[in-house]
Amino acid sequence: MGDWIRRHGLKLIAVGALAGVALPEVAEATRPSLVLMSIALMLCGLLRIEPAAFGQVLRRPTLALLILAWVTLGVPLLVWLVLGAVLSPDSAFLSAAVLMSAAPSVMSAATFALLLGADAALLTVVAIPSNALAPLWLPLVAGLMGVGAQVDPGAMAIRLGIMVGGSFAGAWLVASVVGRPALRQAAPTIDAWLVVLITISAFPCMAGVGEALAARPLQFLGMIGFALVLNLVLQAIGWLVFRAAPIEGALSAALVSGSRNMVLLLAALGTPGDSDLGLIVAAAQLTLFIMPMLVAPAYRALARRRRMR
Repeated sequence: MGDWIRRHGLKLIAVGALAGVALPEVAEATRPSLVLMSIALMLCGLLRIEPAAFGQVLRRPTLALLILAWVTLGVPLLVWLVLGAVLSPDSAFLSAAVLMSAAPSVMSAATFALLLGADAALLTVVAIPSNALAPLWLPLVAGLMGVGAQVDPGAMAIRLGIMVGGSFAGAWLVASVVGRPALRQAAPTIDAWLVVLITISAFPCMAGVGEALAARPLQFLGMIGFALVLNLVLQAIGWLVFRAAPIEGALSAALVSGSRNMVLLLAALGTPGDSDLGLIVAAAQLTLFIMPMLVAPAYRALARRRRMR
């Protein structure tokens, strides 16, 4: 069973998100458990990362700092300059694109990195400060775009502390009891559980998305297309900007360039169906779970080509 889950993991994750859209009552009912699911997901991801990998990233933090600066400042500025030249200043698509590109990295980026062959330790180190900056950075960007977005810094800090502290403490406890050799041997089983946890966590992440789709189906499908293209283009640009880095680092930069924490952004903007802006961000939230399945072949091909040199 575990082998089958690993082989079809990215498809299962996409199916989980679509199921969350199709079952809005289930998505809403599971919403309160999102933090616990996130802690379990991060904990399992940390069990797959060697402590030495964190040490390597922290001893040579240049790449992590460059990626953090790129996703925080470089990407939203680039999106604003390019799309601002072709879209009107009051366009919901322009505002949504800039805000989505300014949103922090997803805290589960390390899990997607493990499934796509990127650097999980590097993305964990990037994700923590990226999310810590969000309560200050997102309202500032929203204000510049003329959009109201409210993020409670205190609540965000508490939530981030619980997630990071709980997952790291839990991973340390498990590693202390079980031992690193046993965890290495159990890597295939842990990978299968990562897929299961991401698939389940897709349900609360889809809260409100199903209702938005039902209310405006044609517009929502167009917005999904916009979000998919934006994500793909940003990942391609991220790869090109960091292509001189080691292959895992370049893939990590690509992944985090397009994959952002839309749950936080949706919470700041309000109910998805209340505005075009919220609807676009809701569409982007759905694409977050579909995108890994679409980009996996390209990631594997890039990794093979680099290693053959």
